[in-house]
Amino acid sequence: MTGAERRLWSVGIPVVVGALLLLATQNVGVAITFGLAVGALLAARCRMWALAACAAAWSAAFLAVWALPGPYDSWAGTAVLPVLAGYVTVFLVAWSVGRRVTGSSFRVVATRRPQLSWPSDRRLLTYLFVLLGIAAVTAAVRYRGVLPPLLAENPDAARQVLRQQSNIVIGLLSEAWTLGMAISLLRALSGTLRGSLVFYALAGVFTVGAALGASKNSVLVGVAPALITALSVRRPPLRMARLLPRKLLPRRLLPARFLPAKSVPKTTVILLIGAVALGAAVYLGGQRTLAGTGTFETEFRSRYGNNALASSAGSLDLSLSSSTETFGRLWSQREHLDPAYGAYSLTFLGARVQPLVGEVDLYGVTSQLSQPYFMNTATFAAIPLLDYGPVGALFFFAALGLAVGASERWFEFSTAPAEQLGRGFIVYFALFGIYELYPLIYPTWLSLVPGLWILHRLGRPAT
Repeated sequence: MTGAERRLWSVGIPVVVGALLLLATQNVGVAITFGLAVGALLAARCRMWALAACAAAWSAAFLAVWALPGPYDSWAGTAVLPVLAGYVTVFLVAWSVGRRVTGSSFRVVATRRPQLSWPSDRRLLTYLFVLLGIAAVTAAVRYRGVLPPLLAENPDAARQVLRQQSNIVIGLLSEAWTLGMAISLLRALSGTLRGSLVFYALAGVFTVGAALGASKNSVLVGVAPALITALSVRRPPLRMARLLPRKLLPRRLLPARFLPAKSVPKTTVILLIGAVALGAAVYLGGQRTLAGTGTFETEFRSRYGNNALASSAGSLDLSLSSSTETFGRLWSQREHLDPAYGAYSLTFLGARVQPLVGEVDLYGVTSQLSQPYFMNTATFAAIPLLDYGPVGALFFFAALGLAVGASERWFEFSTAPAEQLGRGFIVYFALFGIYELYPLIYPTWLSLVPGLWILHRLGRPAT
């Protein structure tokens, strides 16, 4: 660190602390949001981009709680902000420590991003078509006699019917859509345009299949890790001259932007795909809520009507703030809830393990807390709070942050696509914490881990 940087930090830290204290006297929500935004900038300054993105996401979530009005708002959401911010801070600090323990440094070091070493296209396409076959057969079994929720008049009602008829085996096999989507999209983004067209097409097919369940996360869980990974590795530039036939125009008549020496950074393409995916998820989420028939859906329609823009904004606010709102209700009644000592942490295994660890129902608890709407909304901190109490939850998030930071740093400079995608999934699950603690609720990763291991083996030379 140079002398100028030391002076900047020595002045900047007291200024930020003073600003936080001043804001806290006026509005705690504003102070917390500002603090997380500063943390995101600090992490970005230290080139911990995933950690910075997570801190920024939490800043957006807290902003939605205290600044954006919505039908699910209550006193509990704003009142619990300091508590949840404490848990989030422990998680983020432990994340940075986990990176440091694994060999990273808090100093700014310009390290060259890795370039992925893929299996041959023949092997990779064979694997992707196997995944497509598994996904198609599973979809045929899952939707047998039932209209896919994406095409149903009331998607939420159709999803509830499917949830009652499904089982963990069908759910795990359905993750072939997710894995195929992530692999094909990352392969397309990490190759040349001409050689990637077939992978873009496959990514589109897998995306449509994943979207049949009318779940925003079913699509984002495949798209987001691929985009995160693509931003973390070296990619060939998008050379526009290759899109034109050689004899169409003489070289001297081609505009400068079409000459081989000029290229378009693929970062622009990746960010555009991410914006489209997020925008589509928000829009479809609003439309799905408008099509519902419950108490909350009725209130949502009365507030936003048939305005697509307003309903999309309401859907985004709900995704960002509902988790904190539900946790506020849970926290206000924490003294009446006995600790389950790990039973909620095994929710992803389903009802089969309940005879061994005890019968618990996370969604049952949270839906009761969301009266009069009875929304099935989990939270980032609900599981550790219900399992281990307020103090035990601190140790839980410290351990979780260390694990996320260590694993994210371990895979950061790997050239293996499977390991880089694994890092992408870890970062996405951490970002998804603004809504719920995904890995402990859904068994998605039980399918993704062996699928990525097979991809890793395909890329190794035969012995």
